[in-house]
Amino acid sequence: MKRTGLALMCATLLSASATGDEASWRSEIDMKRADMNRFSMRMINEGKDAGGMTYGWQREGNTYVIRDRTEMNPNILETATGVIDARTLLPISNDIDFAMGGSRNVFDLEWQNGALIGEVRISPEGGDARTVDVSNAEHPASALRLSIFGLIAGLPLDAGYSVDLPWYNTLSNSIENITLAHAGFETVETPAGTFETHKVHIQKGTPENMVYVTRAMPQRIVRIDVLGRPMHFERLP
Repeated sequence: MKRTGLALMCATLLSASATGDEASWRSEIDMKRADMNRFSMRMINEGKDAGGMTYGWQREGNTYVIRDRTEMNPNILETATGVIDARTLLPISNDIDFAMGGSRNVFDLEWQNGALIGEVRISPEGGDARTVDVSNAEHPASALRLSIFGLIAGLPLDAGYSVDLPWYNTLSNSIENITLAHAGFETVETPAGTFETHKVHIQKGTPENMVYVTRAMPQRIVRIDVLGRPMHFERLP
């Protein structure tokens, strides 16, 4: 599905229809606080190298383009591109290609006039492919899950800080009401160096994460823990 001119205006239209409460989380975020240039992380699972992630934001006109590539041994690869409105931080489009072994799911989504328009192409290993329509004519205004690391880096982080927001989890086609809560300070050692960080707990998401963000400005993500699993990502030089 190609982005259209109408799609590029949709986040602004969504903003006009949102209530004050729906917009409150967005008022907390200032992307001038964040350094979201492309960076890479290695994945450690049970103490061993298990893959990696490359992630970053790029400003293009009135939008941010977010790109992610995550690989996990032995056979998982996800590539994703999301476009969000630079003013409202609401989604415009999201394309994800998720492959696990011989199975593959391809998501192709756009937001137009407060509606989600899209489909998922499901190709199971050894089975027949099918297409599922995930369109929703009245899709609640919500953050794109793909954008969450950048949004966290744009927050006014300090002890006791928390903010609630809805995010759209593309892989499960569901909206989750999550909390981003400051969970203290920690010195973190990574291959990219040693950093004094804020710890930000992503609560009530699937999965929950602990995100480590530099206290020095501009704020950068240097480590991500997958809570409940012996897995984390750490920033590379």
